[in-house]
Amino acid sequence: ALSLIKLISKKELKALTLTDSESWWNEIRKKTFHPDFTLAKHLALMYPKAGKVVKLYPNRKMLRRALKYHEKWAADNMPIYVDETPPKPMGYIISDDKPITLAKPTIFRSNLAKWLPVSLKTTKLDLIYSTEIHGRSLAAFYNQCNRYKNTIVLIEAIVGNTTATIGMFASHAWNVNPASYGDGECFLFRVDPDPKCFNWTPDFSGIDDFESQAIREQYMVAKSDFLAMGANAEGTNGIRLDQDFINGESYSALGFDNEPLPGHDRNKFDIGVVEAYRLIREVDGSVVGEEEKVWDLNGL
Repeated sequence: ALSLIKLISKKELKALTLTDSESWWNEIRKKTFHPDFTLAKHLALMYPKAGKVVKLYPNRKMLRRALKYHEKWAADNMPIYVDETPPKPMGYIISDDKPITLAKPTIFRSNLAKWLPVSLKTTKLDLIYSTEIHGRSLAAFYNQCNRYKNTIVLIEAIVGNTTATIGMFASHAWNVNPASYGDGECFLFRVDPDPKCFNWTPDFSGIDDFESQAIREQYMVAKSDFLAMGANAEGTNGIRLDQDFINGESYSALGFDNEPLPGHDRNKFDIGVVEAYRLIREVDGSVVGEEEKVWDLNGL
């Protein structure tokens, strides 16, 4: 934005009658919409070749100082604006052979749309795994989900006579892996009751605690006998499902700083329905994050 100042010379500036910011921007528009204006010419003006004696565009160090100053001012003085406009609910693919259960309520899909990364908000849900269709098996879950990044898993968590719908968003495809993987786009959530999203955050303390950092970065854990997201020093997880999708548990995890997802003091739960969804772009119907199979054994 600062580079736009160079579009008007000092001589031109003296000849102009500028009464407010709008009149200034009108002059800038005239320059940028002129047939002779090109980005290449503008860049050459701002960053001339070495050897020319010119006043250069502010260097990076100067810009960093300016940004730091203004960011602090904004943090101290700008009012906090919370957009309370209800987000458009995510749509879903309707299929007779893949009926959905947990994602049907509109409010659930509205909250999911609010929590997803910006680039994924205009997508639809497409069911790829369900305990009602594919069986209650972690192996079946991996088989259905191992080609898709950016999946949403919804879980019916049952504690006594109460039921909660909880879940997780996975940035990477679910595959059996000897090490934890994924990244900070993963998040945990509860859509019912009391909807809440628990995003992952890095450690800003500045303390070099490598053990805690390693635990904090256990975004996704995919073993043959359990599935989990998030971890803590006690060896429990933000959410963990056993091999047969019968028992699950949820504890606070480093980085996610979540409460037990089914509710206060409800760390262990029985698993009802489990559903996994891939994302489909609304604009062209393409699948988000589909990975090609490395080995294609068809025809062998």
